[in-house]
Amino acid sequence: MTLHASEDRQVLANSYKSVLNAWTPENQNTMIAEIRETRAGYVTNVDSHWVKDGSFLRGRNLLFGYTFPSTVTEKIKLNRLRAYTSVQNFFLITGDEIVGDPETAPIYGGDGSNVFSQGMNWHSYPRPTTFMVGLQIGL
Repeated sequence: MTLHASEDRQVLANSYKSVLNAWTPENQNTMIAEIRETRAGYVTNVDSHWVKDGSFLRGRNLLFGYTFPSTVTEKIKLNRLRAYTSVQNFFLITGDEIVGDPETAPIYGGDGSNVFSQGMNWHSYPRPTTFMVGLQIGL
């Protein structure tokens, strides 16, 4: 649905570079509609041109940690000392850059709760990459 809104309503908002391949009398072999004024009274429909493969590979969680040996912790009068770092959502590989994050919830519309919007993704935000550094101290 993100593509539908961006490729078929070019004069309303920003669009993808794919609209440069829009229909013209010289370029008739395209699925992108002719660039036209929206108030011209045309009908736009969702079609299979905007269906994309949602397959993906995500790096969800990575954690590195080191627990200091008791010889070190005893010298500084601690029972336990552990340092760690982690990162969440550190990469996402999809088959198409326009698909975006297939696990996100849409900002509006198409949340899958309606029979007519199942599996639709409308302008959703990607999951954030989160970095964390920590120190666990046992007294």
